[in-house]
Amino acid sequence: MISSIFGRLLLTIIQIYDLNNVPLVAGTSHVRWSLPASTGTEHRGRTEMAAIKDNKVTWNYTKSIPVRIVIDKSNNLTETFLTLEVIQDYSGGGRGEKIVLGELKLNLAEYVDESESVDSEEGVVRRYLMQESKINSTLKIGIAIKQTEGDKNFVAPPLKTVPVFGGIAGIMSGESTKPDDGGGKLCVC
Repeated sequence: MISSIFGRLLLTIIQIYDLNNVPLVAGTSHVRWSLPASTGTEHRGRTEMAAIKDNKVTWNYTKSIPVRIVIDKSNNLTETFLTLEVIQDYSGGGRGEKIVLGELKLNLAEYVDESESVDSEEGVVRRYLMQESKINSTLKIGIAIKQTEGDKNFVAPPLKTVPVFGGIAGIMSGESTKPDDGGGKLCVC
């Protein structure tokens, strides 16, 4: 089965909008992203440094990259992870220091069907509570995926509901909140 070896080439558009609830009020921050399974230099990058202002960082970063997602023997798209690491730079005692605020691991295969059903060029836009983090900062990400070659003879996994901190900040900003399927956490979508 040739499709199981080669998979499908998909144009993936990654948009990194902003980070809310940053604990420090001074310094700068950036996001490093990568596709860990790939060795290609086009599959890693970073946003520009942006100033922390009013406990928020805004990037409005967009990157389009080709991603090949493998199809298994059952015609299912395999997991293909995008890793994002948020780094805060600040001056402490005369020299600059960097701390990792948190990270996200997103399975791009889950966004294939959902991206096609969304009318917007931004694709699926969500605010995620960072993993491996001791703070409640949320990162707003948009992912749009378009198939560029081959037939759509595969099955994409469903996009999982993501538990995030909704709280009063999400409601006040006008973002909708809804209960997660499994446990009462809120998803700001």
